[in-house]
Amino acid sequence: MPPPSNQTLPLPTDSGDGGNDTRPPPKDLSHHLSRSTKARAASSMKAFYKYFAIPGIGQLAGGLPNNYYFPFDTLEAKVAEPNRWQPTPNKPVDPPSAEEALAALSLNDKSKTQSSPLHQPQDQITVPHTSAQKNPIKKIDLSTALQYGTAQGYPPLYYFIRQFTQENLHPNCPYKGGPEVILTCGNTDGFSKCLQAFTNEWSEEKDWVRDKEGLLVEEFAYMNAVQTAGPKGLNVAPVGMDDEGMRAYGPGGLKDVLENWDFKKGKRPHLMYTVT
Repeated sequence: MPPPSNQTLPLPTDSGDGGNDTRPPPKDLSHHLSRSTKARAASSMKAFYKYFAIPGIGQLAGGLPNNYYFPFDTLEAKVAEPNRWQPTPNKPVDPPSAEEALAALSLNDKSKTQSSPLHQPQDQITVPHTSAQKNPIKKIDLSTALQYGTAQGYPPLYYFIRQFTQENLHPNCPYKGGPEVILTCGNTDGFSKCLQAFTNEWSEEKDWVRDKEGLLVEEFAYMNAVQTAGPKGLNVAPVGMDDEGMRAYGPGGLKDVLENWDFKKGKRPHLMYTVT
């Protein structure tokens, strides 16, 4: 099979201020990028994609299969409505109050008697084989979803998540353009890509200790994160934490770890992995 294209689409015009975004541009942190990341270059094939939008010009560069050979005609599913679940309080109490415990107990009893999805709020959705929608950001069909696509991911999904992130998760982002997003296959895949982008792999047999890079983590961190960093030769440095996450000060805190860093273990870390 030919490799997927790494074509990228132009970003849609942001709503709200649009071109009147007066926030300062993001800081240039490219000096933190790894050697392999700095060596990356845009695909030469991508330069030809502007011609493929011209009517009458065929696209053979990507080796795209005929979409009518896809073995699906439609995709249908029943989707849960948001009101099926109750949101968790912003400041949960542990242990919960007596009222909250009784409410949870009654909810569990209800779920036992109505455990079938047929008794829960749901909507029916159908994805057609081919859509007449011209806007690639709104076009949702199997002809494009199952086809080779862009490096940034399926456009409708990418731009939905991007808009949701900018408007709901980080509406007060301090720099121009707001936050961007990258689609991955999951947390472990995304974390591995972050390590590849910001750190250089280190080998005890070939490299100097002074070149060994580090990763700051909370003293109680996800096992997959630590096990992903270890084989890359990174020095995983734990930092003390309290009930609000990584501590900034005090013995074992972030300031203490960085100011008293033992350079016999390698470089002082410039990358931090935190959950809380």
